[in-house]
Amino acid sequence: MCNKLTFRIFIVSLFLLCSIARSFAQTTPDKPKLIVLVIVEQMRYEYLERFSTHFSSGGFKKIISSGVNCVDAHVNFAYGQSASGFASIATGTTPANHGIIGNSWYNRKSKSRVNCVSDDHYLSIGVDAHDEYQVSAKKLLATTYGDELLTQSFGRYRSYSISLDHQAAVLNAGHWSDGVYWLDEYSGEWMSGTYYNNVLPAWLNSFNNKGLGNVYMNRTWNTFLPMHTYKESTRDDAKYEIGIRNQNTFPYFLPKLKDSYKPYKLISCTPYGNSYTKDMAIELIEKEQLGKRQSVDFLTIAYTATEEIGNRFGCLSKEVEDTYIRFDFELMFFLNYLETHIGKENFLLILTSNHGMSISPKCESQKSMKLGTFKPVETMYLIDKHLDVTFGEDNWIEHYQDLQIYLNTSVIKKHDLTIAEVEDDCCEFISKLAGIQSAIGSVWLADHNFCSNATFKLVDHSYNIERSGNIFITLKPGWGEQTVESVGSHISPYNYDTHVPLLWYGWKMEPKIMKQPIEITDIIVTLSEITRTARPNMATGKVIDGLYK
Repeated sequence: MCNKLTFRIFIVSLFLLCSIARSFAQTTPDKPKLIVLVIVEQMRYEYLERFSTHFSSGGFKKIISSGVNCVDAHVNFAYGQSASGFASIATGTTPANHGIIGNSWYNRKSKSRVNCVSDDHYLSIGVDAHDEYQVSAKKLLATTYGDELLTQSFGRYRSYSISLDHQAAVLNAGHWSDGVYWLDEYSGEWMSGTYYNNVLPAWLNSFNNKGLGNVYMNRTWNTFLPMHTYKESTRDDAKYEIGIRNQNTFPYFLPKLKDSYKPYKLISCTPYGNSYTKDMAIELIEKEQLGKRQSVDFLTIAYTATEEIGNRFGCLSKEVEDTYIRFDFELMFFLNYLETHIGKENFLLILTSNHGMSISPKCESQKSMKLGTFKPVETMYLIDKHLDVTFGEDNWIEHYQDLQIYLNTSVIKKHDLTIAEVEDDCCEFISKLAGIQSAIGSVWLADHNFCSNATFKLVDHSYNIERSGNIFITLKPGWGEQTVESVGSHISPYNYDTHVPLLWYGWKMEPKIMKQPIEITDIIVTLSEITRTARPNMATGKVIDGLYK
């Protein structure tokens, strides 16, 4: 009798387990109904650990404990400017292929700098006309994941991109999108451009009419928690901080600090910019009913206030610590929204960054590091004089930008020299200067394979034959370029610039720590595998094996 009862209990238990399994299979779709790619600009991986004491259980810690944490994810090219990182994530390849070598670059034909998204053939919509908001993705030489998703589904799938910054919004979207929106820093409203649509959707006009820009602009930015609990940052009045309109200590009363020309730019310089971005994301998901159909919806959210704050105060500041404490709260709210309205099994959230940030060379607390400042103007003068002595007096340097030197090719021809000769001579001279780790010429770069040299490989991934300079300079660790626009920089091949977070949460993601090396170009290739769509046309990334079952 006992054996029969035991057998019956076993059969019932087995039936229940099978029912649960079938139920799980039915409720977890074959593909995510909503994919949300969150890019937190300038987020160093170590922030996850450094600020964890202040994080809630529902934000970063929730994703890490219940999702996949890729602990060795890196930007896989040097000179990682903001635009380059966004474009590389979106296309699954590096600047060598997609062509966005920086936020801007030097155009030899026009003898001028060109912005990575500027295009006067298109107009802004939703706001008064401003030249800087005449944009397109035409300078992006590769397709993005969003492009391929829309093309291959014949419009059944949808793709959107939002950010406070118009460059981020455009490059994350690519050439085709259902909606690309960014902040108008003149009015505080969200806008778009005719490259994507001719009018704003009615729901966005209604959202703009709420005046949230004014709500955030009328606030005071003080620490979220008591100042004395902020143990993971330097003193609040660090001298090297640029601050906001010459103020670099809490509290920041925004109405008095705003710029009369662009009054709403200040939102992007405070954590309220992240709040406004989150508000916009939820409104878009709600009004467009993302994740509610039997198809795939894709939304990229680029949080760029973290970049502005980092540039103004540095990665060791109280302001940056407060920003990530507040962002964790916003992330908790956003996750709760997605789980409640979409369902954890229906959405896939990926959180990463486009680059990290170096410590300011002027930071006195980092005595263990050999910090230094590279001065471009003085260095270019020395190089030009050296070339005068070596080859004859002339204007040898046509342009310098972001650790790249554009040589004057017409002058080189006039002196009956080859580009390789002048590049090699320059590199040998530059390599002897203080703070220089290496100098590489474009001809030499094109003729070599760098599988055994990690730094040279990253430089090679940054080199685009049509847009890059002749000589690439790499500074020693801890050295930064002299600038009045930013406390630190992020154009080096070192871990503080390249090591970024990569977290996966939601659809079919089980708690896991992945320790294998991963590159940011792998993200989109993996998403292509998940949704069974073709990879972007120039994608060079690889599928992340073992990410989910």
